[in-house]
This record gives sequence, structure tokens and C-alpha cells, in this order.
Amino acid sequence: MSFDPNKSRAYVILFAAGVSGVFTAAIMALHVATEPIVERNERLLTERAIVELFGLGDVGQLSGDETEALYDRRVRRATIAKGTPEEMEVLLAYSQDLPSDAEGDPGDKARLKGYGVPIRGVGFWAVIEGYLAVTPDAARTLGIVFLRHSETPGLGGRITEDQFRRWFRPGGAHEDGLNVTPPPQGEPYIDIGPPVETTAPRDDRHVDALTGATGTSNAVADFLNEDLARFRRALAAEGLLPEVP
Repeated sequence: MSFDPNKSRAYVILFAAGVSGVFTAAIMALHVATEPIVERNERLLTERAIVELFGLGDVGQLSGDETEALYDRRVRRATIAKGTPEEMEVLLAYSQDLPSDAEGDPGDKARLKGYGVPIRGVGFWAVIEGYLAVTPDAARTLGIVFLRHSETPGLGGRITEDQFRRWFRPGGAHEDGLNVTPPPQGEPYIDIGPPVETTAPRDDRHVDALTGATGTSNAVADFLNEDLARFRRALAAEGLLPEVP
């Protein structure tokens, strides 16, 4: 029987195409089957981070379902300054459970535990996203969480570690949290830089920069101050704060 190289090549091509088709179909089916699970896990990670950020519960002791239920009872999203140039969507965290159909009220100071200010900017490598929690009077920070970043592990990636995040929590580096009231003209809301003396005027606004990660520290400082300023303008437009000078 003679060997036909053309038929042999055609067989190999058809076989490879068939195998590729089978594996592609299998991968697509797996993706479709697992997509809801992946989405729920990503949502749960965010909800755990927010529950921890506002101190709504001990996420180490809560199951996924319990965390999800607690988040649904205590956290709402709200758009402030809607229809104005300062429009912003924020999180509202409450100190007590809300009815399932209740909408968030940014002016509900009696039950409001704090605002979650969305923070976003380009870090040393890529976009960084998260939330800065502040008190209902927008005067002090309650904490910070970074939900997305691509900073270098062991350097800029340390923004997610407790040693950096504690600067923003009451009882951490600052007894009452960072001061985020309007600063003196030309000064930042939050100063991230080299250590300062505890008696310095900016002490209650100061965060020690990450050693060896100046680029990330500067980037975080820039977008934190921009987002805080915008947040206060939005609250003022909503009639919840005086106009920022």
C-alpha cells in the first residue's frame, strides 16, 4: 500500500482541529458552569472586606452566607449630589439592621455608622481601587481597604497589610483616626511621607510612606486627596456639609 503524504497531512490537520474543538467546547462549558460561582466568590470577598472595614462583624467567625446577610442588612449604596458635577456613588454603613426594602439615606446621622468613599487611581504599575471609610460627620477616618491592585509584592503591595492600613483606623496609629476635615489652604487632607515628629501640626493627618515604595505611596496620596476633596464637595452639594472654602 503506497503512502500518500497529502492524505496524511489532511488527517493530522483534521485530527488536530477535532481535538481543539473538543477542548475548546469543554473549556467554554466549564466557564459557563463556574461563572456564577466565581462571581459570587468575588462579591463575597468584597462584602467581607466592607464588613471588616466598618467593624460590622467578625468576618473570621462568619460564614459566607452570614457575611452576605449582614452586608445586606447593614450596607447600602447611594448616589449623592445626583445630577450635579459632583455626583458620586458611596457606601452607607449602618449601626443597626435596615428593612430589606429600605434605601440608604446619607443624611440619617442617627443610624449611620460611616460613609465608604470610593478611591481609585493609577499606582506605580496599574489601577488601584478600594474604599476609605469616614465618620458620619466626614471628620475622621474609620479605615481603608484596597480591593484591586497590581503593585509589587513586598513593596507597593504592602498597602493591603495591616501595618499600613492601621494608620487609617481609630486606635491604630491615631487614636481617633486621621483628621480629614478641610486642611489649611494648600495643605493635603492626608499626608503620606517620611515619619514626622508627633508634635508636628500635620501629625493627625500623617501616614508613614511605605519603605522602598515611594511611587506607590505618592500615587495613593494623590488619589486619596483628590477623592476626599470630591467627596466633601458632593456632601456639600447634597446639603450635608458646609461648602468647602
